Amino acid sequence: MECEICGAEGAGYIVLVEGAKLNVCQDCSSAGKLLRSPLPVRDPAAQPARAGRAEMEVVDGYGTIIADARKRMGLPLEVLAERINEKHSFLERVEHEKTLPDAKLAHKLERELGIKLLQEVSSGVAVNVKDGQGKGMTLGDILEIQQKKKK
Repeated sequence: MECEICGAEGAGYIVLVEGAKLNVCQDCSSAGKLLRSPLPVRDPAAQPARAGRAEMEVVDGYGTIIADARKRMGLPLEVLAERINEKHSFLERVEHEKTLPDAKLAHKLERELGIKLLQEVSSGVAVNVKDGQGKGMTLGDILEIQQKKKK
């Protein structure tokens, strides 16, 4: 992680500067009130492996799948909400895809309606878009841009 003040690598400190919480390096950690210092680095070999627990995500079109299954069973939304111990208004938002259900709710709905809402996440490579120099924006970069705009 980069320092939000100077742009140096290794920003592990969180400081309060003028009311803003910033991720900063050790050198810049004295610029404000220290809220958190970096956590100690753990040996990954010492951590237990999460074997058999794959990352899961909710399928696309989950609202339609839930609504169709509920209607096929002839269940009003109020009855379904009562059966799985959730609020009617919350389930309504989930059905209209205004709210993403968490894994716990998805499991409840899968059991009650006999549907499949969770799928295993495919292992893809995350892409981090940065500027042309390979660094992200820092506060200094933003200040330079604002000063150029004023001139």
